[in-house]
Amino acid sequence: MRYILLILCLLCALPAFSQKKFDKYRVEFSDKNDSPYSIFKPQEFLSPRAIERRKRYAIPIKENDLPVNPQYLNEIRARGAKIINSSKWFNSAIVWAERDTIAKIEALPFVSRITPVGKYRPAYNKNKVPARKASQEYERTPEPYGYGAAQIGMLNGHLLHYIGYAGDGMLVAVLDGGFTNVNIMPFFDSLRADGRLLESRDMVFGDHYAYEASSHGSQVLSTMAANLPGLMIGTAPDATYVCIRTEEVGSELVVEEDNWVAGIEYADSLGVDVSNTSLGYTTFDRKDMNYKYEDMNGDIALASRAADIAASKGILVVNSAGNSGNDAWKFVGVPADGDSVMAVGGVDRFGNKASFSSFGPGAEGEIKPNVSAMGLQTVVASLNDYDIGGASGTSFASPIMAGMAAALWQAFPEKNNMEIFDAIEQSGSQATAPDYELGFGIPDFFAAYMMLSDGLIPLADKPSFIQPKPISEQLSFLLLTEENELNHLEINIYNIFNKNIFSIKKKYPANTIVEESIPDAGDWQEGVYRADIRLNDMRYQIGLIKE
Repeated sequence: MRYILLILCLLCALPAFSQKKFDKYRVEFSDKNDSPYSIFKPQEFLSPRAIERRKRYAIPIKENDLPVNPQYLNEIRARGAKIINSSKWFNSAIVWAERDTIAKIEALPFVSRITPVGKYRPAYNKNKVPARKASQEYERTPEPYGYGAAQIGMLNGHLLHYIGYAGDGMLVAVLDGGFTNVNIMPFFDSLRADGRLLESRDMVFGDHYAYEASSHGSQVLSTMAANLPGLMIGTAPDATYVCIRTEEVGSELVVEEDNWVAGIEYADSLGVDVSNTSLGYTTFDRKDMNYKYEDMNGDIALASRAADIAASKGILVVNSAGNSGNDAWKFVGVPADGDSVMAVGGVDRFGNKASFSSFGPGAEGEIKPNVSAMGLQTVVASLNDYDIGGASGTSFASPIMAGMAAALWQAFPEKNNMEIFDAIEQSGSQATAPDYELGFGIPDFFAAYMMLSDGLIPLADKPSFIQPKPISEQLSFLLLTEENELNHLEINIYNIFNKNIFSIKKKYPANTIVEESIPDAGDWQEGVYRADIRLNDMRYQIGLIKE
């Protein structure tokens, strides 16, 4: 209640604020009366993909899906204010205006409240650099995942890639402070070539270009989308991405939460499956805007409430837990505190908690962070051609997790976002005893896959499903030959690098029970293998697990 009274006090004192301190305002509207939009015509404000997602998961279209009444926005413009962005979920708009203009807007009958939230910064010249095709010549390591192998291997994410799930068909939104050079970096060549990098959005200035302002988002994106074999492959290299700038680099004011709300709403309207945000809010440049720990319950902060709404619309919302583990604050921030937000903590390459990674619990005892991934010396792309580097922070643990979540969800489109969320948690290294340092621990995405599939691995050509076989000291295949006079049997076994490690070819008479054994299978290294079995014109593939 103390927090609410503080906000009311700010509103009462609005005329006293100098426009030099605050000239961005949140204008809240009282209703959506006489709107030209209708929940019965969602195609006018939601993409076909967003509508299909709602149908698939039986998510109703509600009044909060309707955009702000455009007539209300026109009335505000007519009084001299510039609209930066708006929120359909909170029925509000962020405007830049002088104090006299705000007084005129406040008098409008459909305006319920006005709150000062930030400073206006003139838009600088956009450094729009055309995309270029990089040389394919770069130094490769023998490891397909290059220098980033540890961060995906920790999660057994490479095993999902191996059986065909690397995010194909999934749409991922990245909300960050800027994406310098993403439109020209060679790490994202395949995104651009395949048309899988959608037009970016800048919610800070309200335009359609976000490939500037900060390299933070570029590094974040690389952990998911990079695709340079032998140098770096991200956790969802086959996904489609949209880059959305929400952070006002150089200041910390509550308007950035409004920018984030506008960004996640835009992502929802596109039909995004997974969102990643490597940002968080606890304290601001003005102390009277600061949050208290008791506010970290997912129900106070604007961005946290929006994150939970986004989850209710079907988005898997992934957020960095924060880097306050060594600070006086210590705990997760906004919007990671959201009830339906997957907050991701950071660990080193050995699975130990990174000291900077923020702690839980949430203010009401919720497990936070939910899960953890590599956040100390994470391999990220450099802005310079094929250079890579190490970066630390839960900022990088979060997108590693988000990319893997997209890859997992690709395999199970019938599952909803919270079912995927739960499977990831339950596959964690601490699933039976979660704590407030690593949450449910470090997920095993292949284990999550097996849980969701009830132990089934699909065939490569996907005509049906077949039960995987665990490998012990001996591996045997039992088959019944067909009625052909002579049956041709061929068995090939491949490791994760697609190297053939066993091969036989034999002929058998009709209607014969055949048992072929591989006695040295017990000596194989732990991991996943693929058996390719051909019997005459029939082909089967079986996943093999060596634990």
